[in-house]
Amino acid sequence: MDFTLVGLWHEMGPIARVVVVILVLMSMYSLGVTVERLLTFGKARRQTVDYVSFLAPLVGASGRLREALGETERQSAKFAGSPVARVIGAGLKEYARAADVELRRLPASQERRFDIADAVGRTMERVKERELANLRRGLPVLATVSSSAPFVGLFGTVGGIITAFQKLADPAKGGGGIGTVSAGIAEALVTTAVGLAVAITAVWFYNYFIARVDDLTIDIDETSSELTDSILREDPP
Repeated sequence: MDFTLVGLWHEMGPIARVVVVILVLMSMYSLGVTVERLLTFGKARRQTVDYVSFLAPLVGASGRLREALGETERQSAKFAGSPVARVIGAGLKEYARAADVELRRLPASQERRFDIADAVGRTMERVKERELANLRRGLPVLATVSSSAPFVGLFGTVGGIITAFQKLADPAKGGGGIGTVSAGIAEALVTTAVGLAVAITAVWFYNYFIARVDDLTIDIDETSSELTDSILREDPP
């Protein structure tokens, strides 16, 4: 009996082979999602830090929101991977549009500032939800793999146990000898181990990415609040 991977593959029944192929495909797909998300989140984190550092002096100073909009649009390619930049950029555009509209309708007043801040807040909230949906893209795949891979492996285990008992009961295959059933037992253990390995890897990365989404959500909320506060402190030009 050959207990190498190749030897076990040749000893496997059709059910166990199908299960192993399915688990390998699940592992490859989840690995592709993992690599793509790692690159996306890494880029988003770097560009968000740069964007917040660039934006803070403009938002914190009175009367510089239109300048912040111009600089954001001018350097849009530099911050293309930052969800914070896209949310704040949409808010600044709405601020300029609403400020022009309100300036024609109402005299400078606190009420006008609240109306503009409300419009900007709604715009940023819509863009924020879209950005968070983009950040979560692919994560349901990891969640599905992490929850289903152990059961797929267990299905292969059942097939391996069935094969072992069939050999145990078949006199033509040496019925009763431990050597005749060892292949089926090993087959069952291999499918279980592969299923667990795929699931453990997927759930680790899934939890990591969920934490990164939460971090970026906090960045978006904090920066959006700072922009709203800045709008409330000044009259639109």
